[in-house]
Amino acid sequence: MTLLRDLSMSDIVSRIGAVILFAWLHGVLLAGLARLLGDRRPEFDGRLSANPFVQLSPWGLAVGVLFAMGWARPLRYEAGSNRLGRWCVVAVVLGGLALTALLVPAADLLRPLALLLPQSGAYVVLYVVGQFQLVAAGSVLLNLLPVPGLTAGGIWQAVWPEQGRRLPRYQALGLAAVTAAVVAGLVPALGGMALPYLSFVGRV
Repeated sequence: MTLLRDLSMSDIVSRIGAVILFAWLHGVLLAGLARLLGDRRPEFDGRLSANPFVQLSPWGLAVGVLFAMGWARPLRYEAGSNRLGRWCVVAVVLGGLALTALLVPAADLLRPLALLLPQSGAYVVLYVVGQFQLVAAGSVLLNLLPVPGLTAGGIWQAVWPEQGRRLPRYQALGLAAVTAAVVAGLVPALGGMALPYLSFVGRV
């Protein structure tokens, strides 16, 4: 395995920051959408927080650093306590992924501002922005898979709400399978595939 040898120390550090930023923004967006639609379970679980580490999945961080795509810690929903019933979970999942995807072109707006900084600072900011865009683009595509533990896997909480007690087990198995598939190369480099379509810079 040459993954770590292929990554420089600056790659690893910036990738860690990018994954933490992605997990935080994605988790807050999901929790905020759920709250907007009347589901307060994520809020009560502390997911509407300025603390990025409550959104962080250790395995999602590790996979994100090595493969530039990962996931946030799974959210729990209460499908029966919102305005749309079970359809709320679907709306939150799709809306959260769509808004997270929009963060990729939005991050391009930071590039001109970074150039106002001293040269060394501008380089750091531009590098982290690029890593965030790569991680976010790949992670959005990865989390479209309806696997328990990933974002789209949250729909199973609406389909089978009676399986709530077994949910952590299903999520652990699902994320283990995703991790194995990514490490085995069965999942391509999604960030590199999606970034040219999401980033204005990537289209040039």
